[in-house]
Amino acid sequence: MTEQGVGRVLVIGAGLGGLTLAHALVRAGIDVRVYEADDGSGERFQGYRIGLASPGMEALRASLPQRLYELVEVTSGSLTGPGLLFDEQLTVLSRDLEGPPAEARAVDRQVLRRILLGELGDRVAHGRRLAGFAEEPGGTVTARFADGTQATGEVLVGADGGNSVVRRHLVPEVGLVDSDLCGAMGRTPVTDRFLRLVPGRGTMVRGPGITLMLGRMQFGREPSEAAAELAPGLDMPYRDSYVRWVLMVPPEHPAATDPGRGQQDARELVLDLIDGWHPDLRDLVRSADMSAVGRSKIYDRPMPSWPVGRVTLLGDAAHLTLASGGNGASTAMQDAVRLCARLAAVNRGERDLTSALGEYRDDLLERGNAAVEFGKQALKRFIPATAAGDAR
Repeated sequence: MTEQGVGRVLVIGAGLGGLTLAHALVRAGIDVRVYEADDGSGERFQGYRIGLASPGMEALRASLPQRLYELVEVTSGSLTGPGLLFDEQLTVLSRDLEGPPAEARAVDRQVLRRILLGELGDRVAHGRRLAGFAEEPGGTVTARFADGTQATGEVLVGADGGNSVVRRHLVPEVGLVDSDLCGAMGRTPVTDRFLRLVPGRGTMVRGPGITLMLGRMQFGREPSEAAAELAPGLDMPYRDSYVRWVLMVPPEHPAATDPGRGQQDARELVLDLIDGWHPDLRDLVRSADMSAVGRSKIYDRPMPSWPVGRVTLLGDAAHLTLASGGNGASTAMQDAVRLCARLAAVNRGERDLTSALGEYRDDLLERGNAAVEFGKQALKRFIPATAAGDAR
């Protein structure tokens, strides 16, 4: 800590949590720089629609400039209405499927990330893959990047995802393990026919041994049009509303055991698995404009504590949750506002940096480990226990 306050905060990773933290720090008058490994030339595939419950939305409201928060709100979609359970021929089995709370909002992950990049300007540097870092005797921390550059600040925050370089240094005993879960995911532009499959907060189609999950991303306003009005100059491509579908691939299927499938087109795989299902479901998959196959990883144990210094963690770097919990983004955003509040108190001279970061760490571990466990338990709603294993 410098005499003037916290000094510069280095954020490693420009995902949803890291960018929320950057906005919160700017709002609190704290200098921040974000370093992202991606070169910024395109959008990384990280899934499509996500649900943000009220804690996530409140974190964005507390962090973003007003016009950017309004852009999140007006482009988000409703998550109200019935949750349906069908069989593979679209016979209704239940109209009361458990789902997100009524106040939650559906947001597109890529749209949200573009909004979060807005107004940060040169505070975000792309193409900076972290190679290592060191706490210096003079009360600073230096980050070293693979391109040979360095950055120095008073605090470093690892918001660099499940494969976090920062976490591997702070908590080397915790590694990632394969969750034995493989999912095929796609995005299909909306039509009246496909929207009828998802009239409410979500739909589950349960066939013999497999489950197809559907969610609608119906933008309140088309994002590029809304951005032109509310945030002129923000780079926002045109986006069609869509239905997101996810199928958990049986663990014995070749696609589930071949990690090389990675970003391959998922349509043919899913069409093979749902052969004989209702034509509306098969046409939904066939009409997808984007799809991919991927595996999930989780930590091999609950995240333990680490010594408090000038380096800490945020988001998936500290609590890698399964998508079944629907709480990863919201938890990361709560991390951001809670960390910022503590750093702001340090900046005002109300407390010391060590105790603030220690308190944040303890709070993070309690909430983060609970969020991970919630995702594991929620998984049981989507696939049989025999397919999920014990999800570790």
